[in-house]
Formats: sequence, structure tokens, C-alpha cells
Amino acid sequence: MARPLPHEETGSGSLPAGRGVDNGHLEAAIAALPVGVVTIDAAGLVQLCNAEALALVGLPPDRPTRGCRLADIAAELADFSLAQTCGAGSALLALPGDRYLEVAAKPIAGGFVLLIDDMSEAYRRERALAQAESEYRSLFENSVYGIYRDTPDGKPVRANPALAALNGYASEAEHIAAVTERPGNWYVDPGRAAEFMRLIERDGRVKDLVSEVYRHRTGEKLWVTENAWYVRGPDGKPLHIEGTIQDAGERMANLSMIERQANRDSLTGAANRFHFLNRAAEETAPQRAGCVLYLVDLDHFKDVNDLLGHAAGDAVLKTVAQRLQALAGGKALVARLGGDEFAVLATGTRAFMEADILARRMVEAMRQPISVAGHDVNIGASVGVAFYPLHAHDANELLSNADIALYQAKTAGRNGIRIFDYELKSRLQSSKELANDLRRAVADDELDLFYQPIVEADTGAVRSYETLLRWHHPKRGFLPPDQFIPVAESAGLMSELGNWAIARACRQAVLLPGTVSISINVSPSQFRSAEIIGVIRDNLHETGLDPARLMLEVTETALLASEAIAQSIFDQLIGLGVRIALDDFGTGFSSLSYLQRFAFSEVKIDRSFIAGIEARSANLAIIRAVIGLGRDLDIDVVAEGVETAEQAAVLRHEGCRLIQGYHFGRPRCFADIVADRSVLSLAPFRREAFQVDLPAKRSVHKAG
Repeated sequence: MARPLPHEETGSGSLPAGRGVDNGHLEAAIAALPVGVVTIDAAGLVQLCNAEALALVGLPPDRPTRGCRLADIAAELADFSLAQTCGAGSALLALPGDRYLEVAAKPIAGGFVLLIDDMSEAYRRERALAQAESEYRSLFENSVYGIYRDTPDGKPVRANPALAALNGYASEAEHIAAVTERPGNWYVDPGRAAEFMRLIERDGRVKDLVSEVYRHRTGEKLWVTENAWYVRGPDGKPLHIEGTIQDAGERMANLSMIERQANRDSLTGAANRFHFLNRAAEETAPQRAGCVLYLVDLDHFKDVNDLLGHAAGDAVLKTVAQRLQALAGGKALVARLGGDEFAVLATGTRAFMEADILARRMVEAMRQPISVAGHDVNIGASVGVAFYPLHAHDANELLSNADIALYQAKTAGRNGIRIFDYELKSRLQSSKELANDLRRAVADDELDLFYQPIVEADTGAVRSYETLLRWHHPKRGFLPPDQFIPVAESAGLMSELGNWAIARACRQAVLLPGTVSISINVSPSQFRSAEIIGVIRDNLHETGLDPARLMLEVTETALLASEAIAQSIFDQLIGLGVRIALDDFGTGFSSLSYLQRFAFSEVKIDRSFIAGIEARSANLAIIRAVIGLGRDLDIDVVAEGVETAEQAAVLRHEGCRLIQGYHFGRPRCFADIVADRSVLSLAPFRREAFQVDLPAKRSVHKAG
């Protein structure tokens, strides 16, 4: 059906019919027109129809038309029915195949003329434009992203509902009324406004600019991502700035999480090694004032994992990180470098002035018990300190030299502090060389066990032998234990050496008379490792040695890490049938409490109390008290370091049952021991070794 077009034309225009007009020329001109032309007389008959009109209604150009009715040519045109109204007007006719014709009627003398034009493409463009506009409007109105249009100087023109809501307004109108221009103080960082304009003026667009801004209505902060571009006119000059604004809060949260994962230790929340090294590199740059590096290594941490499990170890590490952060404060960087090693990097003048104080506080804080799974764990820590630029030129050297200081702190007995100096570095190099030689010494059979007798004071018979480790270095010659045992401790070799000593001692002990036992010194690190239980069990099984003939000597230091750990290992060893002696008794601070809690078979009085026993009444009083305590607790007491007959006589007189020292024999290799017939026959030492006339002033009254 035809529908009127929005515009209408009226008039009495007619084909010219005056004189001088050649109908042939007129028809030729009409035939050449790019629009369809049909003339109809008053009777409704077609007088002229050009080829374009026929083509538009789908007819061949040679179809006869003169004298036909319009309905015979095209029913669609007949429906136009303008001939009946004799008026003027136009309509848009819809044809099959998505075709549209615009038909206009013009009255002429004796009839009217139809002008036909193909509007299909124009109509499709108009329809597509309307659809695009509708879709754009829907996108603009319903987008979750803020969409805006500003003038080139930043005055708002349009803002969709999402942008209005982002800025705290209920509608576009409210937003436009309130936000009269893009404010410079919209950005939390004022420099971002200049950055926005710099980018759009340089590139014509801004892409993924992430900024922290203020919500316009409330002033609260939020993160947004901006994309913007110039809309230019035909002359290339900017007409508008259009763009989108997206809430970037979730994106920034994800970035923050990724950053935490990249820079933070997942267990403790402290900085990780990667972040620490980057920060250390920054703080040791030439333009920086300087920094202090503390390396903190936990003592006996492996024992916690071995005996209480890794969950307990994780809990300890978390507590350590919290304590270090509390001590270091917010400005210092606390990092976990790996395992049980932490670092604290402090900057500023006060960091240099208070370095020693902070290091001591760290050691003291690590000494405090940590409650884990119902157990109080005591670990302790060693701290190495180095200063930049005093001790290093860059971060790598600073870390290396702090590590040297830490090594020295651990070598000195742990729970201590060392500040780097270059003499330390030289000594460390020597220690490292010795440690490498020591690793090879076991394989090359350079180590040996020497045996020193422990005799019965009443009979002089050998009760047992203490095994003592010796090293014959191929270049340095004979090395006493005090030169290589600390190196072995710091290099982590004590378990290897201790296991070797236990295996060798058990194999040799079965060759001694059956009533003679042996004592083996167990280092604190070896005793605190649950591995020792399997080592003892396996060697007893392989050699067939009676467990009662094996005595393990431990010091108070071995019991300091954790009472729960020490008690567990102690009980399991006792369960194997071996005996345990408390060595160097009297030199610690809690020996009496250990005697109460642990079932020791023997107590060895430290040699420092034996020296000068003849002249110092205080030493004698202490010895007498220890002997009495041993008698009451049914624990054998051994006096170490007896070097004179008078010392032996005094100890025998006081009731000491077992004596050891140079007076009865220096340590000898096993071959010399078994070659000595007096040993194999268990012949007692000469009685005169104890028969010394004591001065009257040394006479004492034996209790009981």
C-alpha cells in the first residue's frame, strides 16, 4: 500500500504544449531522464512511459505502453490512484525484494505525470542508521561502563547512567548539572590530569589509563580505567572527547594479590627473597645514604620439624616473622630468604646508631618460648650484621658479608651476634677450606677414635673407655678436636662425623672384654635430630653389641632447644637399652633440674672443678655436693681431668666411684688398647695410684 511522504507539493505545473515544441525531441529527452516518467491523459490512458519507469517496475524496455491503462502496466502504480484525485502528492511504495519506489504525481493539462525514483538504497541506509542509533542508544543507556562526551576543553556534554552512578548521581541530568567540567582535582594524584591531556594531544587517544580518583559526589576514593579519543571534524580539528570509564577496583585488587604473591612469602607474609634482593639493590645504589642488613638464622629449627612435624615448624616460622616485624618497625623490610633464614633491611641514621641494640633484641626475642601444639619450643637464633657502604659496594657483597658474620655467630656457639669485619672473612676462607678437607676425611679414612680409660676408684679396674675423635690431616698434621669440631658444627657435618664415630665405636667395642663399656660423645645437633635413634638401633643390630655397654655423653646444650624434643629422643634411646651420661656437669645454669627430669645413668663432673682441688675448698665443697647428690639419686659420678695422685686420693676419699684423667692414662688408639695385655686381662691400676698421704688440713669427714 502507498503511504504519503512527509512532504507534499502542490501546483498546476503541466507539460509544455505551446507552439514550437517538438514532441519527438520531448519524448527523447524524457526517455533519457534517470527517473521513471509516465504521462496519463484525462481518460486514464498512458501516453508516454520511458524505459527507466519500465525497468523500475520490472518490465522490459520494449514493452508497448501507449494507450494502456496504468493497471495493465503495474498494479502497484495503479494503487497510487492519484489520477482519480487529480491532485498532487507523493508516496513510498514497497515492492517485493526489499525495494522501495518514491512516486510523485504532477497535474498537467489534460491529465497528469508520474515521476518514479528508486529509493531502495536510501531507505535501507536510513533504516540502518535508525537501527544503529537505536542500538547505540541502548548501549549508551545500558552499558556497565561509564560513557561520556566532553567538549575539547573538558566540559561534559553527555554521560550515560553508568557514569552518573559511578560518580554518585542518579541520572545523566543530575550528573551534567553537578559536573560542569572535568575537575583537575578529580584525580587523587593531580599529575594524572596533565598526563591524560598529554596522551590525548600526542596520540589522539588515551588507552587503559589506570588512576585513583575521587567519587565526585561523595569524595570517596576508587580506582578507574580510562579510554578516550578525539572526535574530529572534516578539518581535522577536535569536536569532542569521547571515552569510557570503568571501575578498576577488582582489577587493582587482583594486581595487588599478584604483587603479594610475587613479592611475599606465602607462609609468613614477610617479603620473599625476590622482593628482598630488589629492595637491597635499591638501597645500595650509589645515591642512597646506606642501610644495615641483619641475617637471622634459627638455631635447632630442624629438630622442630623432625620431632613435632612440619605444621609445628610452620607455626614457629610465622611467629618468628611476627616478632621480627614488631622489633624492626614499619620502615624496615623483613624477609624470609628460605627455610629458617630471615633478613631485616633497615635504613636511616637511627638504623646505624641502634644496630647493636636491635640485633640483641632479636636474639632475646628468639630465646622466648614459642607455644606450638601444647609444647613450649625454644629455638634461639644467630644474627650476622653488615653495613652499607662500610662493608660492601653493592647488594651482593652486602649479603655475602652479612652471611659471613652469621656464620661466625653460629660457629661461636649460636644464640649470638657478629658484626662483619674483614678478618672474619679471612678466617672464614680458612674454615671453608678445612670444612672441605673434613668432608673428604671420612672417605679417605683420615679420622680415628682414641680411647681414654675410666677406672673404678675402689679397685682401679677399667670400667669403661671414652672414645675421642682425632684427625690426622695430610698437610696440617695432627689436629685436636677443638680445631675441627667447631668447623664441623658450622658446616653441618656433625651428624656425618657422629654417625661415623658411633659405627666405628660399636664395631671396636665388641672386641673389648664383655664387662667394659664405651662412652661416645654426641654433639647437641646430632642429639636433637631424631636420626640418631635409627643410627644407634642399626649399629647395635649389625654389631651385636649389648646396648648396656654403650653410654652416650650429652651436654646441657643438647637439652636447651626444647624440653619436649629432648625428652622424646632421650626416652627413645633409653628404650633401646643404652645409657646416657650428662657431661660437663656444673658448667650450665640448670643442671639440677635436668637431673630431676631426665633418667641419666651417669654424671661427669667438669674438669674445671677438679683443677686445684688440693688448694680450693670451694671446689671440694661443690664436688662433695655432687657426689652426695649422685649417691642419693643412684647415679654414678665420674670425675674428669684427674691428673695427679693427690686429686685421685681426695676424690676416692670423698666417695667418688669413677675417675678419668691423664693420671690413669692418656687417650690411645684402639690398636694400642687391644695390644695391652693388662687391658684384656682387666688388671687393675696400681693401688699406689690412690695411696697418697693427704695433709691434715685436707682431711674431711665423710657423711654417712
